[in-house]
Amino acid sequence: MIIGYLGPVGTYCYEACNTYSSGKYEIKPYKTIRETIMAVVSGQVDKCIVPIENSIEGSVNQTIDTILENDELTIEGELVLPINHYLLSTEMVELKDIKEVYSHPQALAQCRKFILSNMPDAEIIETASTALAAKEMHGLTNSVAIANKACAEVYNLKILKENIQDEHTNQTRFILVSLKGDKKTQCAKTSMIFSTLNNPGSLYRVLGLFNLFEINLTKIESRPAKTKIGEYIFLVDFEGDKEEEHIKILLNHIKKACSYLRILGSYDMI
Repeated sequence: MIIGYLGPVGTYCYEACNTYSSGKYEIKPYKTIRETIMAVVSGQVDKCIVPIENSIEGSVNQTIDTILENDELTIEGELVLPINHYLLSTEMVELKDIKEVYSHPQALAQCRKFILSNMPDAEIIETASTALAAKEMHGLTNSVAIANKACAEVYNLKILKENIQDEHTNQTRFILVSLKGDKKTQCAKTSMIFSTLNNPGSLYRVLGLFNLFEINLTKIESRPAKTKIGEYIFLVDFEGDKEEEHIKILLNHIKKACSYLRILGSYDMI
């Protein structure tokens, strides 16, 4: 089995992928989240692991949008990792002398306060991943990368500061994506997307069904439907397995109240 991940070696996604595979599977890096997911669609890999949500910055839109664009994809597992960002450089340098900061947009946002307090005049350079930031910055003077500790060893970099994220409870949720989920026993969580008719109370009626069936929602958010202003789709995570009888009844009622419904998968922590 081949598992794709957002590379290169040293990314948090690489760490998540290794945690899942435990050396049992071949792992393959890709340059962007979209490329990683599309490798599953094209059959280059059997499954992939990508970030979908961060406790500070919220949802990873590229992951969500790519999954929504490909109906054949399913979520079959999730993994939550603590995220500790390190400030890395080719050589030891004073923070006041730093001219450039390289990192992924999510990591930059998660360290916004630290950057503004310590390097307010530095140029911000966005990269496709934190590990790519470390790789591209390597060899440059008065430049730093924000990445994880593993990148210091992989790319032979110095650690200037550790745990520079704004919140020290920083976590990222990763999902395992495939074309057809493995058959499992009863799962703890289900993800779905839906849209409603543009009528008063239509969203309320759908959400009210979860209350009626005493099903706990663990997440709900809206995304633009990409049709016109004011039209949205809704992403929901809830406790329970889509194969449970009472969940089947709930989903049947929801389907009748929606203009569109897609179950993304039932799954457990991995």
